[in-house]
Amino acid sequence: MKSHRMRPSLGILVTGLLFLPSWLVAQQGSQQGLSHVRVVRLSYLSGTVAVKRPKSTEWAKAIVNTPIQEGYSVSTSNHSFAEVEFENGSTARLGELSEIDFTQLAMDGEGNKLNRLALEQGYATFHFMPEHGDVYQVKAAGATFTPDGKSEFRTDIDYGRLRAEVFSGSVDVAAGSKTAKLGKDKVLDSNASTAEAFSITHGITKDSWDAWTEARDKQTVLALNDQAVGARGPRYGWSDLDAYGEWADIPGYGLGWAPYESFGWSPYSAGLWDWYPSFGWTWISGEPWGWLPYHYGLWNYDASFGWFWMPGDFGFWSPALVSWYMGPGWIGWAPYGAIVPAGYGCVNAVPAGAFQNGQPVNSSNVTRLHPAQGTPINRPPVQATALAMLSGTPLARDVLLPGRIAAGAQATTGMTTSAIAATHAPVLRSGAQVTSSTSGAFRTHSAAPPTVLMGGDAVTEHALLSVHHNAFARFLGGVSDQPLRAQMGSTLGGRLRVSSPEGELGAFHGVREFGGSRSSAGFGAPHVLAGERGFGGRGVSVMPHASTMGGSRAGGGGEARGGFSAPAAVSSPSVSSGVSSSASVGGGAHAGGGGGGSRH
Repeated sequence: MKSHRMRPSLGILVTGLLFLPSWLVAQQGSQQGLSHVRVVRLSYLSGTVAVKRPKSTEWAKAIVNTPIQEGYSVSTSNHSFAEVEFENGSTARLGELSEIDFTQLAMDGEGNKLNRLALEQGYATFHFMPEHGDVYQVKAAGATFTPDGKSEFRTDIDYGRLRAEVFSGSVDVAAGSKTAKLGKDKVLDSNASTAEAFSITHGITKDSWDAWTEARDKQTVLALNDQAVGARGPRYGWSDLDAYGEWADIPGYGLGWAPYESFGWSPYSAGLWDWYPSFGWTWISGEPWGWLPYHYGLWNYDASFGWFWMPGDFGFWSPALVSWYMGPGWIGWAPYGAIVPAGYGCVNAVPAGAFQNGQPVNSSNVTRLHPAQGTPINRPPVQATALAMLSGTPLARDVLLPGRIAAGAQATTGMTTSAIAATHAPVLRSGAQVTSSTSGAFRTHSAAPPTVLMGGDAVTEHALLSVHHNAFARFLGGVSDQPLRAQMGSTLGGRLRVSSPEGELGAFHGVREFGGSRSSAGFGAPHVLAGERGFGGRGVSVMPHASTMGGSRAGGGGEARGGFSAPAAVSSPSVSSGVSSSASVGGGAHAGGGGGGSRH
């Protein structure tokens, strides 16, 4: 097929595949040899979740996959919940009307990650998996919790009162001169306003929040084990690939992943561009799976089945992997290095003002253009406004957050401050209201999100999660746990609908987060789709899930054969965090193989 050939010049910006600027390296290495350019992600949200940048007083409404850095705060409104995932798969899950501060996200000279968090209000569950010399600490109500190895624990605070429960591992806790070690199934109660010693008891009564966090943990483990391609590089985001798409062996390229999306979908078309001082223009995807595929690896295109992602090298984190274009009144971008056929509109363009203000990118304002319709540029020639530096969209003033309840809720709800506070007072396990003088154990709330997967169907999920198989049934091999999958369309550009395997998850379907209709696309054993670039007549082979292969795994770990190789030196040796910036260096990444065509 004749193709449109537009090779970028050496000056075209490839966002992220580049060195950190020298001023940032010096700045990050000035404090006790620590690097502070680490990035974790907002991996799940339900309801209204807010994020606040360091030294800012303004909260923004966050979307999933928002990058979180040192000094950021995350807060949840009423009936709203959030999950933050660290690079190795550790998580901090935040209940409703809660706030957490990421006081330190750093890395020392030996590559150990330093993670210090502060729970200011509400309840949260922490599942930490330290590696090497990693440090995790959580401060809550004057106490500091430090896990001793891998552990999972929950903390609840309200009006200075504290409750902590350890579900696995052990946790050291210190508050002033008081110290204790909490083992599995231990419960600690404390009151920061009194001189009382810790009260430690044995036995945990779990509620709906605990059931939800267990389901999220189980989903992650099952999805990782179910992957047709084994996880390599950072763990955060790997489980999403199994839940929201399919792996395929693509002739001429190797192993690639495609999301469940309808025909005509393209990457970098649902989310927003946000300005991060350390990285420049950073893509925040609103798609539940949109972390790894937009910050690592490269996208490629085949006219017969659309867009697919190849993992490649995981030596660095990229703000985005795009080439920039501009035209009269618009700014556009396209996945870097992809081979596209002649006449194909691979550039997503929005009005320059919408881009500059960090407005959401979606079908209402995106125009698909041919590369020849614009001019290649190094970087967008616009100055980010304050709106583009919020890490989200402006938060409505009537949204209740723990830190905003007393300040703004009275005018917007008509309630008095005392009435609002009473509405969110801590409750006993029996459900009775308590006051600051009430003694005994408490929990601030027990609410939980309605779904385990974003875009999932709550009724179907509940039916599946409520099924408990006994040991005898599992021993006979009649049942096997499989991960949930939110099917939001067919795979490989809508060209392939794979059949659903027999089993408890066969009827599960999801709803698209950004509009669209339900889809009954299934998944299971290998299927073949004839491609225009087949090798010797061989078409694309969708890889079966590991659970359908008796637990075996496809080899290769996601390495793209003939796809691309990352540059040998893309991150500074002075910064070991593996994060790269948007500074421009000629050459960037290069792609190879995959047949004729042009790279844009």
